[in-house]
Amino acid sequence: MSARVWPRRVAAALAAVGVVAALVLPAPEQTEAAWTDPEYAGGTFTAITVPAPTKGAECEIVGSLLNLLSSSMTLTWKIPNQSGYSLSNARINYTGATGLVPVTDTLLGSQLKTTDLGNGVYATKLTGALLGAVLGGTRELSVSMQHPSGWTSTSLKLTGTWPALALGSATCTLSPP
Repeated sequence: MSARVWPRRVAAALAAVGVVAALVLPAPEQTEAAWTDPEYAGGTFTAITVPAPTKGAECEIVGSLLNLLSSSMTLTWKIPNQSGYSLSNARINYTGATGLVPVTDTLLGSQLKTTDLGNGVYATKLTGALLGAVLGGTRELSVSMQHPSGWTSTSLKLTGTWPALALGSATCTLSPP
């Protein structure tokens, strides 16, 4: 048998099987599907607004002699009055730093501690490393609330600024105020 005859026989056999199948098998049944349908569906949804934590007191910031020792800032905040939110819903973040602060906080460490002051009020204190603010710099601390669905509120943010060599006063700003 030559190499050219073999593919022709296979093709002829497959064609014959296809013709027999088309003659023997029943035709497909008509369906009720249509390209358009005059019916429509509707629904409603409700969006939630995750309440943000609120200011519990004015911010506090501490520098030191020439900013050589550790520096700290405290954000006092309240859990929203809506029921169902607790400390476990709070997302507390050390969100940014400038100057030598990120280097010293990374190498020498920083500490973030939240204390329950009662009645839904909490104080979160960020303490930076030694020499952290000697050349000046800023730190940012924020807190937001997270709904069980995963959605989060806007943040209450504290920005602390330390002047170089403590030439001036350290300041803190809350936003929103």
